[in-house]
Amino acid sequence: MIESLKVSELLDDALRMNAGALTRHRVTVVTNLADLPELPLDRHRLLQILVNLISNAKHAMNGAVGQDPCITLVTRLANVEGRSILSIEVADNGEGIPPENLERLFSHGFTTRKNGHGFGLHSCVMAAQEMGGSLTVRSAGVGQGATFTFEIPIETQGVRR
Repeated sequence: MIESLKVSELLDDALRMNAGALTRHRVTVVTNLADLPELPLDRHRLLQILVNLISNAKHAMNGAVGQDPCITLVTRLANVEGRSILSIEVADNGEGIPPENLERLFSHGFTTRKNGHGFGLHSCVMAAQEMGGSLTVRSAGVGQGATFTFEIPIETQGVRR
C-alpha cells in the first residue's frame, strides 16, 4: 500500500527496531538526510529493507578491528531524465565484502554468517524490484566496509493520504 510518508520518520523507525543491538555493540549512527517532503512510499516494504540493511551493517562490524563501529545513513532525491529518484544509502565501516562475494550477495540462500539463512538480502532486493527500484552494494574489499544503496522512482499517482 502506497501512502504519503516522511523518509526521516521511516529511518527513525528502522533505527528504533535495531536500537538494542546498536546500543549493545556501541555503534555510532551518523545521518546525512536531505530535507525531503512527504513522498508516496510503501511503508512496510521500505521498513523491511531498512531494518535488514541496518542489522546487516551492525553484524558486519563484529569482525572489524581498530576502529569505532559506525553506520552512516544518507538520503537524497535526484531528478534523473525527468524522473524523481529517492536514494537511501546505508554504509558501514565494518569487515567489508570480498570481491568474489559481491556478485552472489543477493542470491537466495547465500550467506557468510555461521547462523545465517541467506534470505534477508535476497528478500530486500526482491522488494526493491517489486517497487520498481533497485538495491546495489559496493565495497572496496575486506576491511573496507560496505555501502548498500536503495533507489526507487517516486510516482505521484495512487497515494493514500
